[in-house]
Amino acid sequence: MLSTALFVLSITACSSDPVPVTTAYSMTVNADDTINKYQSDSANPVVVRLYQLASKESFEQSSFITLYNSDLQALGSSLVVKQVLPSVMPDSNQTISLDINKNTQYIAALVEYANYRESNGKAVTAVPTDGESSIALRLSGLNVELDIVAPESSWWQIF
Repeated sequence: MLSTALFVLSITACSSDPVPVTTAYSMTVNADDTINKYQSDSANPVVVRLYQLASKESFEQSSFITLYNSDLQALGSSLVVKQVLPSVMPDSNQTISLDINKNTQYIAALVEYANYRESNGKAVTAVPTDGESSIALRLSGLNVELDIVAPESSWWQIF
């Protein structure tokens, strides 16, 4: 009995680490001083919803108001993870760590602009293919951009 327990213990001690479920990426959130102007001339904070998706079709085909009211139903099985960021203030820059699930193929953003009818409040991009790249979310006026940013390489690294 003791020899069996030692054998099992020795086998499990040699096993490799499991494949991680998530990969951490750096994400910059940059908002200019013109975001979310509505019924006044002053900028206002916005709420940003981030979606990790297995496919992007349902996100792209859904209207802003459909996603705002019933995102879980609209995205269905393509939704891997939903995350709501803290309010993004005008004229702000922040960097956050985004844990991307291994089943995620796309990152999408829905920005809750007050004047949603006139806004371009949706953006989607493919997940970075390497751990070196980062994600950039840029908010300007009533628009959102979501891009992958490759790390800068020095000239001597090309040789």
